[in-house]
Amino acid sequence: MTEKIDLNGKEAWIVVEPHTLHLPNTEATEYFTASYFLTDPAVTPAGILFTGEDQKAVSFNSPVQALEYASEQLLAMHPTA
Repeated sequence: MTEKIDLNGKEAWIVVEPHTLHLPNTEATEYFTASYFLTDPAVTPAGILFTGEDQKAVSFNSPVQALEYASEQLLAMHPTA
C-alpha cells in the first residue's frame, strides 16, 4: 500500500508492505513494515525503512498502525519552519 502525504508543503510517500513469518510448529504470522520516499516511489528504487534502535525493521500488527507511525515519524523529522 502506498500513501502520498503532505509533509509541511512537500510531498512524501509512505509504503507499507506485508510480510509473513513462518516458524516451526506455529501458524504463519503476518506483520507489516513501513518505508518512506521523498520522491515518487515509481521512479525511486528504494525507500528508507523505519528501523528501531537495534537497526531492525519496526514491525506492526496492521497496515493502519504502520501508516500512522510512519506519518508521525516523518512529521517529527521534518517540522514546520
